[in-house]
Formats: sequence, structure tokens, C-alpha cells
Amino acid sequence: MPTFPNAARRLHVARLLLALAVWAVCAAAPVPARAAEGGVSHYILGAYGDFLMGYIPAGGFYVRNDTFYQSAHMDKSLKGGRAYAGVDSTMAMNLTKLSYLFDVPAMGGFLGVGVGVPIIINEHITGDLAADWSHKSRATGLETPHHLAYGGGGDRGGLSDIFLMPVIAGWNFGECHLVVSPIIFLPTGYYNPKKLTNLGMNYASFDGNVAFTWLSKSKIEFSVNAGYMINTENQTTSYLTGNQIHADWTLAYHFNERLALGAVGYLFAQTTPDSGSGAKLGSFLSSGTGIGPAITYTVPVGGKELMLITKWLHGLGASNSPIGDTVYASFAVKF
Repeated sequence: MPTFPNAARRLHVARLLLALAVWAVCAAAPVPARAAEGGVSHYILGAYGDFLMGYIPAGGFYVRNDTFYQSAHMDKSLKGGRAYAGVDSTMAMNLTKLSYLFDVPAMGGFLGVGVGVPIIINEHITGDLAADWSHKSRATGLETPHHLAYGGGGDRGGLSDIFLMPVIAGWNFGECHLVVSPIIFLPTGYYNPKKLTNLGMNYASFDGNVAFTWLSKSKIEFSVNAGYMINTENQTTSYLTGNQIHADWTLAYHFNERLALGAVGYLFAQTTPDSGSGAKLGSFLSSGTGIGPAITYTVPVGGKELMLITKWLHGLGASNSPIGDTVYASFAVKF
């Protein structure tokens, strides 16, 4: 057995215990579960849920802007090449969506394309890893408690992953409305596998979405957007995030053509395990759900109808994914 000078020995023991703590975090993960890389994916909690999400009123050029703030915590996460026992994050993002819809009589509906440009105003992440142990003194025979802790953190802002909506198709059937809109996420955001804070996922995703809205004559609305996200491999980390199914819903009452009040919610679940040599946290499936209030009011501005929306989503439960609160302030206008 090798011997070390006192300082070197203490350093060696500290490194050994840190490695054991990382192993303990990994071993504590339930099997056969699996979570998305870093606990997150291109699906943003509650971002798809909105008033009249399955309704396209007319053809034209649409602009939608969302600014949201999210505060969340996650137990066990792999970020920056390290396994953390806990990760806390806050993020402010601005997302602009542009789309153009054509009225297509031949299909009895609308057809168009769109693009989304997300800008992270600031993302702040902190992670911690700690281990407690006791060591028996050879001289006294007494147990001496020890504590080892490691923490990391950072801030970053800038362009995130741009997404394309190559096809937007919509139909209106009386009180029922339907929109089909697949989304392709591109890896355009800053990414460094050794950093806690990244602006993009460093992989592409395909998200097939179908939105449905029922708006009754009694002014009650029920809308739902259901999607299935297929992820590609992060070539830098050799990590393939499993596919996810997600649904966002809205239940609201429209007092008139301008004012509506209701509740929104989301739920998602990972349907396939992660894979690849970079998947080092076991195989635990991620899932989550949340709910909150929402209100919208439409005001006339410069001859246009400006729709204002605000909503708050509170996480009710999460497994191997972030849980917290997200507040949105949005507007939409048609030109």
C-alpha cells in the first residue's frame, strides 16, 4: 500500500471521498429509470399551453412574444461533467415567434410556416455535492466526524436554440378547432460540456404537435396541445436523451371577446431510456406536472388587436426533473 506525506495524504483522501460521494449520488438513483441530459430538454414547462391554442382566426402574419421567469430545483443532475446532488436554477428568457398563415380553400383551412427565436436574458445555476463521514483516530480510538463539500455555479445569457415550424396547418369546425404544427429545434445556442450554464442543448429535436380547442356558445373553452419529442444524440457528450410525451391544457371562461380567465397546466413523461456512453446517472425516467392561473385581455392598438396574456405555473410534482415556478408575460398580434 503506498504511503503519502501528510498534506499529500489529506489531498488523496479528499479526492477519494469526493469520488465516493459522486458514486453515492449515482448509486442512489432508482433503477431502471433515466432522465434527460442535465434533467432538461427542448420542452419548456408550460410553454405550449395557452388560450385558444388550437384556433387560427384568419390568414396573415402573426407575431407572438413571451417573456418568462423560471425558478426551479432538481435533485441529482449531471452538468458540466459532474454529478451534483442538487441543482438550483433561475432563468429569464424572451421568445419571439413569427408565423405566416395562408387561407387555403382547397383544404378548407389554413397553411403556413413559422420560426421561433429564444434569447436567454440570464440563466443562473448553482450545484452542490457533499459527503459526511467519520474516521476513527488510531491514537485515541474515537470517531471524528468529517465533512466534504463541493459547489459550483455561473451565469450566462444569449441566443438559445432556434426552432422552425416548417408546416402549420389549421381547421375550424364550428365550436371545434384543430392545428397541426411539428417543430424542429436546432442546436444554435452556446454549449460547453464543462460548464454548468449552457444556452443550448447541443442536439436537434423533432416535436410533433397537435392542438385542439373547443369554444362553446356558453363561452367555456377547453384547449389542449399534445406532442411527442424525439431527440438526437449530443455528439460532444455521447448522450442520447430519451423521447418525451407532453401535454399542455387550458380551461377558461370568456367573459366577452376581450377578457378571459382560466387555469392552465402541463404534464410530461419520458417514454424511452437515455443511452450512450455519456449517460452516467443510471436510467431513471423523468416526469412532471404543474398547474396555475391565466388571464388574457385584448386591447385595440393602432388599428390592430393586441392580445395580452399572463400566467403562472406551479410545479406539483416531478421525478428526476426540475420543479418550481414559472411566470409568463406575453403578447400576440396579427398584421
